[in-house]
Amino acid sequence: MKPFKSGIVLSKWLLRITLVLYLIAYYHGTLVYLDFRDVSFVFALIYIIAAVALLIGGFRKKDNITVYSALLLLIAVAFNIYLDVADGIYGVITHLLPLSIAFFFLTNGNK
Repeated sequence: MKPFKSGIVLSKWLLRITLVLYLIAYYHGTLVYLDFRDVSFVFALIYIIAAVALLIGGFRKKDNITVYSALLLLIAVAFNIYLDVADGIYGVITHLLPLSIAFFFLTNGNK
């Protein structure tokens, strides 16, 4: 059976939308309290801003916004994994979805 190649564009948009919705749902409790001195709030804010920029980058012809927001998201997730590795495997697993989506858009852009 051959792959469904005409669904590639739809799947990329689903990845973008899913990332934004996942991060909003996951970090909603952190973002409710506006505490800029809290490290988890700063990471949650960076995640949401980068995910929304990734979504907006999909509307552009050039892939600069997509690549830069994916790089920002990838760096933030990698640093957050470094901080959460003390929590065990669950601390790492919770960050794998944003990490994989950010790496996908960093390597592919808007193709």
